Amino acid sequence: MNRTVCQCYIAIATATCCWVAGSACAQTEDLPSWLYAPPAPATASTAGSENAPPELTEVFAEPVAVSEARRGVRVAQTSELPLTDSIAESPPLTVGALPEEWLKETSISTSDATTLSPDSVRQFLKSQAAASPIADNYRPWWESTATAPFELSPSSIVVDGDSLILEALRHSFRIAAVNENICIARTGITRAAADFDPTAFVESKFLRTSVPTGSELDAGEEVDRLREEDFSFSGGVRRKLQTGAEFEIGQQIGLRDSSSQFFTPGNQGNSRLTLSFNQPLLNGAGRAFNRSLIVLAKLDTQIENEAATTAIQDHLLSVQESMWNLYYQRASLLLRIRHLNQAKSIHDWLDKRQDLDALQSQLKRAEAAIATRNSELARAVTSIRNAEDQLRMLVNSPGLTSDKTVEIIPARPPSLALVPVSLEDAVVTALQQRSEMNEVARELDTARVRLNVAQNELLPMLDLVLETYFSGLRGSQDIGRAWIDQFSVGEPSYSAGLRFEVPLQRRAAKANILRRQAELRKLASRLSETIAKLHAEVAAAVREVETSHRELGARYVAMVSAQQYVDLISNRWRELPGDGYSANSLLEDLLDAQDRLLLEEVGFARAQIDYTLSTSRLKRATGTLLQIEPIGAGPNTVP
Repeated sequence: MNRTVCQCYIAIATATCCWVAGSACAQTEDLPSWLYAPPAPATASTAGSENAPPELTEVFAEPVAVSEARRGVRVAQTSELPLTDSIAESPPLTVGALPEEWLKETSISTSDATTLSPDSVRQFLKSQAAASPIADNYRPWWESTATAPFELSPSSIVVDGDSLILEALRHSFRIAAVNENICIARTGITRAAADFDPTAFVESKFLRTSVPTGSELDAGEEVDRLREEDFSFSGGVRRKLQTGAEFEIGQQIGLRDSSSQFFTPGNQGNSRLTLSFNQPLLNGAGRAFNRSLIVLAKLDTQIENEAATTAIQDHLLSVQESMWNLYYQRASLLLRIRHLNQAKSIHDWLDKRQDLDALQSQLKRAEAAIATRNSELARAVTSIRNAEDQLRMLVNSPGLTSDKTVEIIPARPPSLALVPVSLEDAVVTALQQRSEMNEVARELDTARVRLNVAQNELLPMLDLVLETYFSGLRGSQDIGRAWIDQFSVGEPSYSAGLRFEVPLQRRAAKANILRRQAELRKLASRLSETIAKLHAEVAAAVREVETSHRELGARYVAMVSAQQYVDLISNRWRELPGDGYSANSLLEDLLDAQDRLLLEEVGFARAQIDYTLSTSRLKRATGTLLQIEPIGAGPNTVP
């Protein structure tokens, strides 16, 4: 009986559409006048008018004006009268009032009456903070299989987040390169400290002169040219002290001979021991100034160390993301396998009922669904292999790289339980642990040291210069005896003085001070910016943990509803298969419902991974990612 009623409804609707279509295709002048002119009041004469069908004059009893825009009314365009001209020249339409039951609101309204009030917004936000709809003991059906071998290769290896972090710290190429930056920076400390290392020096020189004499006082009588030979050898040690003083001790020995009659004794051997000391009193004085290069090198090493910590944590976060992406791809493969098996089950069921009520069109539709889902399955296997290679590249562990075909299996599934996080505690932890804060603090210390150096360079140069020496002299080239004489019979010679120097305008030093002060102010502003940035990042990470968990709950509800819808459609299709178009329509609904279920399950798996990664990103935001903790939980445990 219901089928007969539906067929009657279809016949009536078809006839009505044909009548409306025929009226719309007519010329404008052929349209009945009641369509575009105000109808007369409902009387006995107008009720039977030839221009309007009787059933419509009863509907349009009371005229209601329609605006010139004529929303919802479409007039057929003809070759004689363009559409724009017909609308512009036609009088305003008026139609009769609709029945009361037609005016009831049965669709979504977009009027101002549906504007959200502040109370409704607050109620909505409170509902978003409700408890998770996921039961504490709920675990997705694919978890136990996703952490088991798929036998994609002869061998397999089980990994977890903690072991991957340790292996990456030991073997990752990226982390090894970052650590080398620290070693390079440390060499700057040694180079700066090397300025205070003692330096040994040796110098030898031979000098022969032959000059004409212009006076007997130069070389004596009957000596027309003064000829001299002088060979000297000197060596010693010099060193710069951390107070800025420069100390040098040197021993000089030599041989000298001359054709002068006044040169005595002949063939001299000479020796001299010299000590010199130069101490800055203003510019360049003090341990703080002279050790500034060492301090700056240490600060640069600390800055590089903090930068390396930042890079290492970013790399470890990439390792975590890659591992969970591998789990997601494995779960996605399982979901698509079940999706394919569902299509095969439908095809097998139809194949067995070919002689009863199954249609050939249904079999072909099931075969098409199987082919489509097979192609998606091949892509899923490729995605697993790509995720394994990405993880292998990031970690570079010998256990992963020795066999490039080894199957990598995550040890445990991601967690579903919400981990409560305090924003205030997370911000405090970030300010204490984030390497960016320590990096900016070290740069501030560097700027202060350079400012102190610049202020010292503004002072004039005032040095204390001291020098003393002992000397000995012997003839017959007796250098050894001359060296002994410098200690036994020699007397000390000494000199003392001050050396002063100052640029008159000192513009370079003043400009350097202004530059260092500007750098210090810049870094102070950068510190404030870093604090604000860290606060924003931590707050976003905390909100992301909460939001991703709420999204996980929403995905769970959508997945359960999709599964229930599939069960409903499946039962209806099996129990009431129908015939002809109805049977094909039910089959199409079932296949579409399975496709939507796959999307919801994949979305739930993706949301589960996103929630787990949000906790890892929160650790990265607070600077505690290197503090290795268990990630995720087993199938029967709740963290």
